[in-house]
Amino acid sequence: MSDFFGDDFTGELKKYYLDATIKEVESFIDLIDESTLNKITVEIREKAESWVVDAKSNEFNSLESWLTDFNAKIDSLDSAEQMIKALSLLQKYLSALLVDGKDSVELGLQFPLVAQSTKEALFLHCKTGAQEFVVPVQNVIEISGVLPLFPLPDLRPGLAGVIPFRGEAIPVVDLKSYGFMTSQTQKYYYIICEHEGTRFSLQVTETDELLSLKDKDMQNLSDHPTMLSVPFIKQFFVKDEHSVMVLDIEKLVAA
Repeated sequence: MSDFFGDDFTGELKKYYLDATIKEVESFIDLIDESTLNKITVEIREKAESWVVDAKSNEFNSLESWLTDFNAKIDSLDSAEQMIKALSLLQKYLSALLVDGKDSVELGLQFPLVAQSTKEALFLHCKTGAQEFVVPVQNVIEISGVLPLFPLPDLRPGLAGVIPFRGEAIPVVDLKSYGFMTSQTQKYYYIICEHEGTRFSLQVTETDELLSLKDKDMQNLSDHPTMLSVPFIKQFFVKDEHSVMVLDIEKLVAA
């Protein structure tokens, strides 16, 4: 099999972890109802901590990020229905890892754990050179690194060209024209996004992880006049002592 199942011994250990975790998740699903929710939630919280540790030791980096997000949301899953839905999503994610034999951000995006609070949302962390930003996961369709970029005559300002995607020519936002730094790398990824029927793409040098953010994590760009001024960026947050910009997809489409 491919990727993390390439080495027989290591592959067997990783498959054992996935199989065992799937069975543990299934047993929790079978036990949960409204009368047992509080008791089972305590057990799930304890077990989920070990799932995170084991995911890290088995080098399932995206799964580790997903499980960390799950841990942070456990207390907001305050009904049996919500908890079962979240555990079923985890079960599907683990099963997909067994089938695909590959852990990736793209696979994790197929199983978004939607925040229960309207004041919390899931974002995809991206980089373009040294600059970092996040995109709402709900607007991300796909991540691709194998698409050719075609320039067009009379291209309107703010666009770098188009890429082919599922029979469509998808415009690529030229972040450099909005003040983003120019990257020297020749390796790019394309984040295919959609907002209210309009599709577009962002050219990035790296997609990192999924981040769960709350309103209280955000700072207003207007309070920091020395930072990059972009019409579709109004907020940012600090991660590992770095400023990470939050893309406002609605304003980007209108730009």
